[in-house]
Amino acid sequence: MRRFTLIFLLLVALRPAVAQERETDAGLVLSYEAQKELIRNMSLSLEEEVRLVTNSIGFDRNVTTAGLDYAFWNKRVKVGTAYAFIYLYNSNYWFEPRHRYYFNLAYRETLGRFTLSWRGRVQGTYRQENRGSYKINPKYIMKNKFEVEYSIWGKPWKPFVSCDLSTELNDPTGNDLARVRTEAGTTYRLNRTDYLTFFLRWDEYLADSDPRVLSAGVGYRMKF
Repeated sequence: MRRFTLIFLLLVALRPAVAQERETDAGLVLSYEAQKELIRNMSLSLEEEVRLVTNSIGFDRNVTTAGLDYAFWNKRVKVGTAYAFIYLYNSNYWFEPRHRYYFNLAYRETLGRFTLSWRGRVQGTYRQENRGSYKINPKYIMKNKFEVEYSIWGKPWKPFVSCDLSTELNDPTGNDLARVRTEAGTTYRLNRTDYLTFFLRWDEYLADSDPRVLSAGVGYRMKF
């Protein structure tokens, strides 16, 4: 685990200099996910996530997501769609509901004990104009997530590192890289159907003045 922690700290150290003067928040991410295979290679997932940060009230958001995925080519490729209801504390100090839609394409390849994966995602977020003034609504984002996972022989641990790049798609002033998210952590297999995930996450926002966030996270996933 020390090796993966060092990689994560190196990614944090290489963050863009433009954000050096920004505020840094500490955060906590808690999640629960249930997955059910409907038919061969097609699965339904339900997830609840809560995020806390060190702002004036501590609450950042909760996200309820329902998704449908289909895997093919020996489960190397996966396509999916999802809907998320988001309830958050926005930058105007209002509690705001948002609606988000996802379309995903993912590919994974196993090389020995390493698993390399990529996930491309296009998402649209519809925001409440009576809770904030938004120049872009809905807002469209393209995400590219790259991950390396290592399987320890005979052990329930699977350490991983990942990098997630978010690029704006419909900003009239220019579509730039908006956020870089890096993670390092491990998945722990409890049994054949239940898993725990522990991670550290660094969110670096590039296109606006949002504070950087360093979060610790714990997730529980169950397969039916």
